[in-house]
Amino acid sequence: MNITILGGTGFVGLSIINCLAKTNSNITVITRNREKNKKILVYPQVRLIEADVNNAEELINHTKKTDVLINLIGILNEKGHSGRGFRRSHSDLARHILNACKVNKVKRILHMSALNADSKGPSHYLRTKGEAESYLMTYGKRIANITVFRPSVIFGKKDSFILRFSKLLDYTPFVFPLACYNAKFSPVHIEELSNFIVNSIKDTKSFNKIYNLCGPKVYSLKEILELIIATKKRNIKVIPLSDSMSKFQAIIMEFVPGKPFSIDNYNSCQIDSTCHSDHNFYLDLETIIPTYID
Repeated sequence: MNITILGGTGFVGLSIINCLAKTNSNITVITRNREKNKKILVYPQVRLIEADVNNAEELINHTKKTDVLINLIGILNEKGHSGRGFRRSHSDLARHILNACKVNKVKRILHMSALNADSKGPSHYLRTKGEAESYLMTYGKRIANITVFRPSVIFGKKDSFILRFSKLLDYTPFVFPLACYNAKFSPVHIEELSNFIVNSIKDTKSFNKIYNLCGPKVYSLKEILELIIATKKRNIKVIPLSDSMSKFQAIIMEFVPGKPFSIDNYNSCQIDSTCHSDHNFYLDLETIIPTYID
């Protein structure tokens, strides 16, 4: 089986490649920077291609002979505030993917969306994620069997969620002012999620289906931060910010390198990232966090 992965060098992508490496699949990973990501060539069945997936011709050229296309590309922030970056990475890319699959007769698509993705959502992130999955599910069924995955926040070794807070705490002396402290999440462990995605490739019951995916427990953002603090054995008090102060913090953080928190993040937090999960996951934060932060 020939599997092409978009976004294969990211957190979720590397985990999925690790799962697929245990199979007989030939894996092609398309990346913007081949030299930077050569480490994944440790897997003998992985081929690394440098190309621009937003270029329709390049995407068509590099998805020939593909049996399964897995799209994991997503951004949490963009340059500026117009939504243009989100549209390019999410909804516009979905159109390029479907076109490439039509031209190359790719019959299986796995697509990573997000919980609460909705074209009428409160943030650019959720709206463009919603537009992408809506386009694929509306027009893609004529071309391929599609499965859409909508997880809550994903955690595990080398994640960008728990570790971001952990690193911020390293520079925090006594108090941590926390925006959107009451936003709720049902974190999903990366290995459980990756196994579910890979097992879905041949599962006909998953064809043309959207999965809402949540972990076994619901946590407020404040509870998550306090759990990280306890794990690191730090004596730091969490100071919950009001809604207006949370928004003000987001405005300020827009100008911090890397945008650790943005207005779009703030807007996404207005909806709890929880659900009645369509699949059972068992690993929780208390069990896993101590294994990868210090």
